[in-house]
Amino acid sequence: MKIITYITFFSFIGLTLFFPKAFNFRESEKIIAQDTIKEWAEVNFEVQGIQNRMAYADTANFMHQKIYPCARCFLRPEVAEALEEANTIAKEKGYILVIYDCYRPYGYQKVMYDIVNDPRYVAPPGKGSNHNRGRAIDLSLADENGNLLDMGTPFDDFTAQSHYDADNLSREARRNRKVLRNIMKRAGFAPYNNEWWHFDYRKKQYETADFRWDCDE
Repeated sequence: MKIITYITFFSFIGLTLFFPKAFNFRESEKIIAQDTIKEWAEVNFEVQGIQNRMAYADTANFMHQKIYPCARCFLRPEVAEALEEANTIAKEKGYILVIYDCYRPYGYQKVMYDIVNDPRYVAPPGKGSNHNRGRAIDLSLADENGNLLDMGTPFDDFTAQSHYDADNLSREARRNRKVLRNIMKRAGFAPYNNEWWHFDYRKKQYETADFRWDCDE
């Protein structure tokens, strides 16, 4: 059964209304293809049985600001298919995937970088990050009852303890990080050592994008 909804979007780069105040519109024009049709896949949390904890659609994040208008997760179609494979593997092992972030509009990248100002944790806007291309995902694991596994730090903990092989981790946290990494690698994702939660799809490259999704609310 297909568990991904495919949606086609038009990117209207000329509509500055959608850009936050801190965003440099001229910079984006040089990077993002204009008036192109972008095909995306939306993760169906309910059907897939994945926990929706989209951090930037709420104020419970490191910025204490709501960045996304609503908690929807979009990825490139091939990336969404790989995530589906990871979800299958996780379920076979008795785990539930917990998603914190997926595709991130380019305009929000600068806002986040200006706040963190550390390229180890938030990529400089420049030509865009893998989140801006729809090929990166931030996630964790929960047990079969929906309880988050101990990973040693919360999501978006910008300390050395968020590094995959950090010192002073408990045996349980180290094991849980390894389980998550193995699941994602089997599904075609590459880990990022400075953030235990971050994984990039490794089989294909994509253009930077800045479309904004609609919300029912």
